[in-house]
Amino acid sequence: MGNQNFLKTTKLADVARWCVSQFVVSVAGSLPPGTAVLDAGAGECAYKDLFSHCTYKSIDLGIGDSSWDYRHLDYIAPLDNMPIDDECFDAVLCTQVLEHVSNPFDTVKEIYRVLKPGGQLFLTAPMSQGEHQIPYDYFRYTSYGLRHICELAGFQSVEVSPLGGMFLRWAYEVPRAMPDMPTSGIKSGKINLAGLLLAPVRIFILSIVRLVQMFLILVDPLDKDKVDPWGWKVVARK
Repeated sequence: MGNQNFLKTTKLADVARWCVSQFVVSVAGSLPPGTAVLDAGAGECAYKDLFSHCTYKSIDLGIGDSSWDYRHLDYIAPLDNMPIDDECFDAVLCTQVLEHVSNPFDTVKEIYRVLKPGGQLFLTAPMSQGEHQIPYDYFRYTSYGLRHICELAGFQSVEVSPLGGMFLRWAYEVPRAMPDMPTSGIKSGKINLAGLLLAPVRIFILSIVRLVQMFLILVDPLDKDKVDPWGWKVVARK
């Protein structure tokens, strides 16, 4: 659906998104049939198919990326002022969104409002990530910051866990160090001579990057403290 292929993203291609997607897969699998789910900040509803056994609704302001197709949304509205009645949903999914809202506390408070008593919030947010969806990128979060916001909103049970450890974060960062080299243009049909000539160099560098990533992922379990991950996942109950 749309341009987002989050579930097809491999671990080496985008470690961070892979971690988020694995979390969402586990969330979807834990929810019983008929669960009323709100995908808050859904974008192109990339995870909708995972919740086919649920009653799935989506909301987004529709301004994050000009190339995205927002036509599949059920609501186009700000997350800190949702046109949704109180206590409508059993679960709210909010992945990689909280850094893009200018009023994160009001957003989490709104999520709390639309959840039924006993309902759950499933949230992910980055602690270390480059600026993206500019200019709609405002915050990065520590585990304590996320817990504080959720508890202020009224959530009584808040569990915050790291998305991997320090080495996994490095595995995410390594590809960003690759030099900006022209591509061959073969896939698009627009052949670039410079890209063709540099293709062996590009392949060699990418091979080194992938080997480094695999090593970092392999040793990530050695990081026992996990206080410096790429991001966090949150499970909070109303």
